[in-house]
Amino acid sequence: MLPEIDLTDAASLPEGALKAFPTPHDGPQVLLTRQQGQVHAFAAHCPHYGAPLEKGKVVNGRLICPWHHACFKIDSGHLCEPPALDDLPTFAVREAEGRILVQVPPTPPASTDKPEATPTAEVGGTPPPAAKTPADGRTFVIVGGGAAGEFAAQTLRREGFAGRVVVVSADEKAPYDRTKLSKGYLAGKAKPAALPLRNADFYATQKIELLTATRATGLDLQKQEISLEGQPPLHYDQLLLAPGTTPNLLPKLPGHDLLGVLPLRTQADADALLAATAGAAHVVIIGASFIGMEAASSLVAEGRQVTVVAQEKVPFERVLGPEIGAMFRQLHEEKGVRFEVEAEVTALLGEGGHVAQVQLKAGKILPANVVVLGVGVRPATDFLQEAFSLEKDGSVLVDSHLQVASGVYVAGDSARFPLAATGQPTRIEHWRVAQQHGQAAARNMLGQQEKFTAAPFFWTQQYGKSLRYAGHAERWDDILYHGELAKQDFLAFYVLEGRIVAAAGMGRDADMIYIAELLGQGRLPTPAELSPDTKWAQLA
Repeated sequence: MLPEIDLTDAASLPEGALKAFPTPHDGPQVLLTRQQGQVHAFAAHCPHYGAPLEKGKVVNGRLICPWHHACFKIDSGHLCEPPALDDLPTFAVREAEGRILVQVPPTPPASTDKPEATPTAEVGGTPPPAAKTPADGRTFVIVGGGAAGEFAAQTLRREGFAGRVVVVSADEKAPYDRTKLSKGYLAGKAKPAALPLRNADFYATQKIELLTATRATGLDLQKQEISLEGQPPLHYDQLLLAPGTTPNLLPKLPGHDLLGVLPLRTQADADALLAATAGAAHVVIIGASFIGMEAASSLVAEGRQVTVVAQEKVPFERVLGPEIGAMFRQLHEEKGVRFEVEAEVTALLGEGGHVAQVQLKAGKILPANVVVLGVGVRPATDFLQEAFSLEKDGSVLVDSHLQVASGVYVAGDSARFPLAATGQPTRIEHWRVAQQHGQAAARNMLGQQEKFTAAPFFWTQQYGKSLRYAGHAERWDDILYHGELAKQDFLAFYVLEGRIVAAAGMGRDADMIYIAELLGQGRLPTPAELSPDTKWAQLA
């Protein structure tokens, strides 16, 4: 039996409090909370990126991380929403004689203050137990080794599936944290060892067959087979299609095939960019997308001049609005990034087969040792053209269960699914949504008939400043602001037809937890009921 640590006096932990306490001899912090009179003890940091959970919130029996909204059940630490992959470690705790006593194992889960440099699998969660020997004759196939595919595979095991699980991934690497590529990885804060989502032995332990560098080439719905490049067809009993997207490479642009013209989607792309920019003096980024702007914030260092060429006047104008876009543009300009706005690239000019200049429609010539293509992506669904009638953008239309055909589901960036708030078919390219899709689809492959109802949530980080966004607004009638945009301390509410459909915030992490919860429940106040003094905790 583990020795008990006298952590604190019971009076220091009032009802509803979340407090982290140190343990003796430089031991790990322990998070305590009292809910409905009962004390619970957990690891103090989120097992995703190590966020301090004492800054999170407890809503409806779930502890929600302040950074990326992973959530865990208070009564067990059980993971209920990504982007964390594992349960939150719990510790035995009791009250006696006015003191709170806990038992902490001698080798507690790790935590980190350098999340960008730490693999998600090693931040400190409690992974699922090893899978038992398969006792189910069925084969479940997952096409795609990204956020949706990885989370679906682990959900199948977590939910008790004892059959064969096969993940087919075109990427040469085991599933990794793609969100780090444009941030910490390009900036040199994260190394290759920090990218994998799971430790090397995870897939063997969970009896998940991982076929990397394997491309799906077709689907036969009648035979229930996936065709694979260079391999025999793979039979499935249930199938999840999560192939993700492929970057737009501007094939009609003169000079697009010059050396030094690079996309950023995979780890291989990021490695090529790191090598190309190592001695580059001039980097031009085409497109003010989130990938493009995050890459700009990571690359504008070491004497490099970074120029962003954008069709819009400010970044993110169509997603976040002109005011927030102007704030981000100013933030980048203060760091030395230059902008060519309302501009169009007409040609890439080279010397000796390598890009050297970018020519704009207005006639201006920009020097460029490297050109980064940040002009969006398209669903990687060419191999499904004969099986389904694809949407205009290449996405696959699914129902509220993410189902497209009998025994076939689609998740992640390639799925066009009915948004719960409106019922409108929507395609969303968010990491967390893809993971949530994977979780819901896996459960439905097991017959649970779970509708996908989560409110979308994403984040972006540039120069250490994080914006969080909940909901979805492809258009809006008005944006209501509370706070100061110039100080990156605000909430923004997107109003469509008299209803708030999305919200963005910087410096308001606690409020964004509650707002996201209310959005998901359809319980946000009306625009007329909003004020800077709105008590979000009380509403939630």
